[in-house]
Amino acid sequence: MGPRLSKGYPLHQIQAISAANDIVDVVGEHVALKSRGKNSIGLCPFHKEKTPSFTVSHDRQIYKCFGCGAGGDVIKFIQNILGLSFLESLEHLARRGGVPFEPASTSFASTTSAPKSDLYKVNSLALEIYRRCLWDHPAGERARNYLLNRKLMEATSKSFSLGYAPSGGKTLVQQAAKAGFSPDLLVGAGLASLRQGTHHDVFWDRLMFPIVDVSGHVIGFGGRTLTDAEPKYLNTSETAIFQKSRCLFGLHQARPAIQSSRQVAVVEGYTDCIACHQAGIEDVVATLGTALTEQHASMLRRYADRIVLVFDADQAGQKAADRALGVFLTLGVDVKIAQLPSGKDPCDLVVAEGPDALRGVLSGATEALEYKWNQLRDRYDVSGSSRQRRLAVDELLQTIAACDPWGKVDAIQRGMVLNQLAGLLSVSVEELGRELQKHRRQLARRRTASEDKSNCTIKLPAPQNAAQAAFKELLEVLICEPGYIGGLTNVLSPKDFEPDAYRSVAEHLWHAYSTLDEFDLRELLSMVEETNVSNIITELHREGSRRGNFAETVEEAVQCIQEHRREQEASRITASINQVTSEEELDRQLQMLQVNLNSSARRTAGPMID
Repeated sequence: MGPRLSKGYPLHQIQAISAANDIVDVVGEHVALKSRGKNSIGLCPFHKEKTPSFTVSHDRQIYKCFGCGAGGDVIKFIQNILGLSFLESLEHLARRGGVPFEPASTSFASTTSAPKSDLYKVNSLALEIYRRCLWDHPAGERARNYLLNRKLMEATSKSFSLGYAPSGGKTLVQQAAKAGFSPDLLVGAGLASLRQGTHHDVFWDRLMFPIVDVSGHVIGFGGRTLTDAEPKYLNTSETAIFQKSRCLFGLHQARPAIQSSRQVAVVEGYTDCIACHQAGIEDVVATLGTALTEQHASMLRRYADRIVLVFDADQAGQKAADRALGVFLTLGVDVKIAQLPSGKDPCDLVVAEGPDALRGVLSGATEALEYKWNQLRDRYDVSGSSRQRRLAVDELLQTIAACDPWGKVDAIQRGMVLNQLAGLLSVSVEELGRELQKHRRQLARRRTASEDKSNCTIKLPAPQNAAQAAFKELLEVLICEPGYIGGLTNVLSPKDFEPDAYRSVAEHLWHAYSTLDEFDLRELLSMVEETNVSNIITELHREGSRRGNFAETVEEAVQCIQEHRREQEASRITASINQVTSEEELDRQLQMLQVNLNSSARRTAGPMID
């Protein structure tokens, strides 16, 4: 199978889109960068690190992380940071750079396996229909009154594109059909369902909260009932573009403020989030009725150094510390927990007492470890009984060990945690370290150990023989100096390369050479859709850039590869000789072996390429 090389996307369009989006500017929207000479550096958004190893080159228009190995051009960065396909990344960057771009196919899908671009379009249509129903039709009066009662102003509600799904269950299906969208596409987007052979709206008589991803796409909705119907809140079902565990309400609106303050407050309700923004506290997002997940944490870590979890003074608050430790301990983020006054949610608080009341709650937030210890102190009589205190300490250490049972926390973070614990518990760091290690071992014995799936380090295939090492060296040179490919086309072809990862890179190189008169790393990467191949290419380029002496490397690598071929052929002939049954066949095989050996001698004496 050949490489996937931007099929259906004209190369001139890809180049125009890349040229219109300077990689330093694009990456800077997601990563805090600092200039260092000709490059810019920052903390890698694709893995946890404390020392910046993520480098962006303005001259080459590529990025490379020297910690995890991720690398590529501006298109690959958008693919990875936003979780988009190659086509979606092109569309995103085309909009950003103001470049006209028409995908190969613009027809709307008629099945539930619709392209993501079609799902974005039908969600955008739904947003407009819901918005008109809220503000322009009498049917939306109850929803408008609800917003009024929650003290949410019309301007604020419009800034979040709130809407209303009318009762009846047919409005969206009918309006979408008039716009040329099939009912099956609505089903695929989680906006309609098929019952007894008829399509019906999923949402009806609900106040609608659009959920927007960081790139501005409408990906789903949350609907609050305006009656006694259950559930009180209903979210779009899981689709190709919407997963609750990866989405946060208000992040698109809050991102500039979060990047400015380097802090984000996480609340539990849509109206809580909107009320905070209305009150001028804009670095606030909300979960979608789910517990905070590791995916949420990774997303927020791109923009914030401090995360404050805001919970009502009920059982949710009692579970907040465990979730905070479980999700954030290994990420090295400053996590605090803010406890609201009893009976209040953020919306109630800012409406009744003003924004300063909520700011006071946020500024008084407690470190996650301290919050957890305070919970345990309330539950155990730690002052009256040494046994009770020991039980409390053991439970705290068990909680921490469960967050990191296999030791993923780095030494610095672990030391900071132990120092903080020592201060809280009045126990030595050394003793706490031993006890924590004991709890970790106990947990490890009870669990089936597995590889750390979050480790994204790019490891090039380990050579299994001298030829594979030569293939690697050859690719390092060819990526840095593609002009050498011309002298190799009569000697090697991509199918000769091994293992498969290097064969794929060679296929892309040969294709680029046959397509373009000249090309550099940036143009090569723009023709590669697979992000794993891009990572390998940038890693090979990094190693090749330090190699030097390209001509000698190519010569020696080709000699090694051809010698390996001849050895394989000689081994094959020798094996055949051992199986011959006649003198004539033996003579023929020996002649072939001699020809092979003579050829080896002649080729070794002269240059392999022009």
